[in-house]
Amino acid sequence: MASAMTSSAHPSARALSALSLLATLGSLTEAADRLGVTRSALSHRIAELEKSLGVALVRKAGRRLRLTEDGERLLASMGDALERIEAAVQPFQRDRGQIRLSTVATFASHWLIPRVAEFQMRHPRIEVAIFTTTRPVDLGREDIDCAIRHGCGAWKGLVSTLLFQETLMPIAAVPLAERARANPKVNWQGIPLIRARSRFMDWSKWQEADRSFLTWPTKWLTVETRAQALDAALAGAGVALMDMAYIGPHVAAGRVATLAERPLQLKTGYYFVHAAKARNIHLLTLFRDWVVEAARPFRSGNG
Repeated sequence: MASAMTSSAHPSARALSALSLLATLGSLTEAADRLGVTRSALSHRIAELEKSLGVALVRKAGRRLRLTEDGERLLASMGDALERIEAAVQPFQRDRGQIRLSTVATFASHWLIPRVAEFQMRHPRIEVAIFTTTRPVDLGREDIDCAIRHGCGAWKGLVSTLLFQETLMPIAAVPLAERARANPKVNWQGIPLIRARSRFMDWSKWQEADRSFLTWPTKWLTVETRAQALDAALAGAGVALMDMAYIGPHVAAGRVATLAERPLQLKTGYYFVHAAKARNIHLLTLFRDWVVEAARPFRSGNG
């Protein structure tokens, strides 16, 4: 029963949220589980709310709990206030435990995601949310904390840390590679060269470094992304140019082979970037230190 005296303390948003959830679920146990508290703690929270208002807010209806008329009137008068409060405080709660990172899909799939479990083991309380896009996000206006970008490292208003320089290496499925490596000037003829629209100049860069290359009519297989180019090479559809950072596991497993003695080093690289005055700089520093360490073998060219 609620107390006949009304406390001068204002009801807390936490107690009101608990009442709203209890009204939805109708079960003290289920509501407690959803909130991550004990059944007795939730019961105490509701009792304190009733005490502060001086009315009974819940009643038993068989094995379920239902709101009293006062309880229904209270929630009805609040409307969507609880949702708006939750939406307002969520970014501040996220600052304490979540990193939202943007990068391109190929880097995410073939380099970052296979390694991010190590960061999670080191920092189990930090949540990582990875978003992929080819568009450079606006870290000052969008709800993204940091990014891993491809370029030369100079972005106005951003702090950038080099992970590794980009490389290009021609690769092919092993049967094709064996044929092509025997005599590149002869046996590359007739083998499709795979190019991605997102990396359309890569083969031109390779030709600039090797003037003897592409002196015969070339058959192209054109795909949309670099990840698709890698998939096509793995399937034996032709020769693709890939960053050494992406192909290590495939080479080690014997799925593809390299077709040059050494990769072509490019001036561009992958950089971890964030705004100079990022809200959750303490989390970003932890992630930056980890990702720089994870990238160290690739900076030396041995990745």
